[in-house]
Amino acid sequence: MIESLSISQVTSYIKKTLETDELLQSVWLKGEISNYTLHSSGHQYFSLKDEGATIKCVKFKNFGYAPAQQNFKTGDKVLVHGSIDLYMPHGTYQLRATQIHLQGLGDLHQQFELLKNKLTAEGFFDSAHKIGIPSFPQCIGVVSSTSGAVIQDIKNTLERRFPGIKLILSPALMQGETAPASVIDALQKLEAITEVDTIIIARGGGSMEDLWCFNNEALVRAIYKIKKPVISAIGHETDFTLCDFVADLRAPTPTAAAELAVPDAAELKSRLAYYKKNNTRFVEGLLAYHQEHLDHFKTQLDEQLAYNLEQKKHLLEKLILRLQTHDPLMPLQKGFTLTLKDGKKISSTKLLQTNDEITTRFIDGEIHSIIK
Repeated sequence: MIESLSISQVTSYIKKTLETDELLQSVWLKGEISNYTLHSSGHQYFSLKDEGATIKCVKFKNFGYAPAQQNFKTGDKVLVHGSIDLYMPHGTYQLRATQIHLQGLGDLHQQFELLKNKLTAEGFFDSAHKIGIPSFPQCIGVVSSTSGAVIQDIKNTLERRFPGIKLILSPALMQGETAPASVIDALQKLEAITEVDTIIIARGGGSMEDLWCFNNEALVRAIYKIKKPVISAIGHETDFTLCDFVADLRAPTPTAAAELAVPDAAELKSRLAYYKKNNTRFVEGLLAYHQEHLDHFKTQLDEQLAYNLEQKKHLLEKLILRLQTHDPLMPLQKGFTLTLKDGKKISSTKLLQTNDEITTRFIDGEIHSIIK
C-alpha cells in the first residue's frame, strides 16, 4: 500500500519551511502595486509585481511601521518590507508586509536603516553613554530656528514651570543640505558656554524629507561628543530621527522637551510644604519620644539616689554607734568618773604616789586632787 500525505500536512510543512528561513522572514521587495484594496477594517491587500513575477501582499492595520502615507493606488512604485508567509486555506504564499513606502521614501528609509545599523554597531546609541539631565538647571541652551512657534513654545513652558530660568538660543538652520553643519556649529557654541546646563535641539513637525537633515552621520557623531546633556525634540511624537537615538533624552515634542528640562516650581513648593509639615510632626514626635525616655531615666536616677542616700545613712549610723562604743567618755554619762594623771588615764592605785596631782572628770565637770 502506498503511503500518502494529506494536503494539510504538505502545506503545513511548506509553511514551516518558509517561516524558519531567516532570509525570507525579513525581506525588502521593490515593485509596482496592482489590485490594491484598502479594506474597511484598515487592512491593505494588493499584489506586488515586476517584469518577471507577482506576489500577493497583505498589510494588517496596526502591524509594523505606519508611515504618514497610508493610501496607495495601483501603479504606485513602492518599497515593501515584510516576511514570506503561506496562507494555508488557498495553499498560496504571500508577503505579510510590515512597511510600505513610496519609492522615494522607501530609499530614504533604507538609508536610515543602514546608517542606524552602522552607528548602533559602533555603540553610538548605547545607554551607557547617556548623560543624566540636571534636576535643577540654571541655564537652558536651545538649538532651533529664530522664527516659528517652536522657540516661543519652549520659552512659555520654561517660564510657566520654572520662572527665572535663563534661556540662550543658538540659532541654526533646521532643514536642508546645510542644516547639519549649522546645527553642529550651534551645538558647539552652546557647549562652550559654561553656564549652560542642558541643551535642547528642537524643530516642529514635517515630512520625512523635511526632517532628513537630522539623520546626518556627521551631526549624530557631533551630538555624541557633546559633554553636556542633550534633549532631542525633532518633529512630532511619531517622528524618529537618528538624533533622537544618540541624544541623552528624546522628547516627543519641543514643548515636552522644555517640560523635561526643568522641574515644576509649583509642584516643588507643594512638595516642600508637605515635607515641612511632616518634618514638624516628625520632630515633635521625636522630641516627645525622647522626653518620655528622659522622664523615665530621671525617675530611675531619683530612685537610685534615694536608695544610695538611705544606704549611706545606715552606714553612718553604724559608724556613729561604733565610735560611741569606743568613746572613753561614754561611761561618764552613766555616773562613772575618769581619773587622769598628766592627761593619762589611771586605771589602778598602783600607778599613783604620794603628792601626785590627779584630775577626776565627771559628766558635768572635773576636780583636781593631790594624793596624801
